[in-house]
Amino acid sequence: MTTRAITRPATLAAVSMACLLACLTAGATPAWGQTVAAITQIDGASLLARQRVRLYVAGIDDGADAVRVQESADGRNWEDRPVEAVTEAANADEGVTFFFLLDDSGSMWSEAGVDEAGSRIGQAKNAARRFIARLGPADRLGLAVFNTRYWRAAEPTADRAAVLAAIDEIARPSRDDAFTELYQSIDRAVLELAAYPGRKAIVVLSDGEDYPYAARTGSPSPEFGEAAVPPDEAAERAIAEGVTCYAVRFGPDRDPDIGSMAERTGGAAFDAADGLELAEVYATIRNDLLREAAVDYRAGMAPGDRRYVRVSLDDGGNWSAPRYYYAGAVFGQARSAPGWLDLVPLLLAAAVWLAFWLLKLERPMDRAGLSLLYGPRDARTEVYALSGAKTVIGGSADADITLACNPAMAADHATILFDELRGEYTIAADAELRVNNRPVKRKRLEPGDVIDMAGTVVVFDEPTKGK
Repeated sequence: MTTRAITRPATLAAVSMACLLACLTAGATPAWGQTVAAITQIDGASLLARQRVRLYVAGIDDGADAVRVQESADGRNWEDRPVEAVTEAANADEGVTFFFLLDDSGSMWSEAGVDEAGSRIGQAKNAARRFIARLGPADRLGLAVFNTRYWRAAEPTADRAAVLAAIDEIARPSRDDAFTELYQSIDRAVLELAAYPGRKAIVVLSDGEDYPYAARTGSPSPEFGEAAVPPDEAAERAIAEGVTCYAVRFGPDRDPDIGSMAERTGGAAFDAADGLELAEVYATIRNDLLREAAVDYRAGMAPGDRRYVRVSLDDGGNWSAPRYYYAGAVFGQARSAPGWLDLVPLLLAAAVWLAFWLLKLERPMDRAGLSLLYGPRDARTEVYALSGAKTVIGGSADADITLACNPAMAADHATILFDELRGEYTIAADAELRVNNRPVKRKRLEPGDVIDMAGTVVVFDEPTKGK
């Protein structure tokens, strides 16, 4: 891995050669002005602490001596941002967190005269095993399967044996699990990866179209209830969490939206007809990620939550397609650099957290609940216990938890769902909702998550497991 500072612009000859090589590699006819780089993932984990954003970029090679980065608050007016470093082949040393999401519906198993080894699920298992054998020492791999339900078979780990054992445990689904919750499962897999640092990629394999239980039967899903996740919402979730999705269409029936959904996240879609082609697709995805460079730049202070960003490998303006990320309200002030006043909200937040933590130590909760941190005028500090499989939160007196005196609060503002089998809580809402200062529609809750519902702020907590 080589890290270098950007000190001089590339020559025209170097840029021309980079364009030519990119076109030949892609099997396309070269054209001047063609994009020679693509942003595949945006990592804003260091935005708050260091005002730094990391871009993972495909198409940067040794011939590209200059990398320009521009940001925009509206996608039209752009300004150059300082590039601090470019790390070539960063993923080779730092590793990638892969998450395999395998279709386990009946069609993956059923084929006349074919045993499990020759079925699509058998070929998918073998391709996954070959992929594991090629992983680098710093790589991590997780696994989940889906049909009517979603089952996380293995959390992302460097323990190859654990993932291999999880692959062996994948079994034929029952007749009740005949549906294909494609986008619900992608959405949940994104949440599984959200907390992991660095380069993150979901590889979803399916042999059919999205076939959700609730939409097809008119009844709540046994796994997801009445919630629905369309392709654009799944893509937006992945963008917000900094996760790239790669889709593999493995069968005669193909979902019409999975390709565009993957491309929106910075990934791509592939078609595979058999196990050999599938193994080649998996190898291609990993090799593409290993060739990426990491570009670290200093973010701007433009107003608004959404920031657009683009890169160029020369000074001539051959820009990549713009991508965007969510900066959050902390950086919504129009200044070129943070001043001492920017520390005030951070210090206030730290004081609130300290007070809450001390309160929690003095009065530990014996069940999951929400603690009110900030509400409208005259709102009292309270702890609301969660009970049952579904808790509706809103301004209505009919809600399970009523947060009154806030005119911006919808009658049924948000719903917290409890999965008893997994012991997990998930919050969902169509109204204004932010968790940990990120706009969300649905999120699996973790202890300490800060939930902002139209200005009313609560903290989710649950007892320590095993106590």
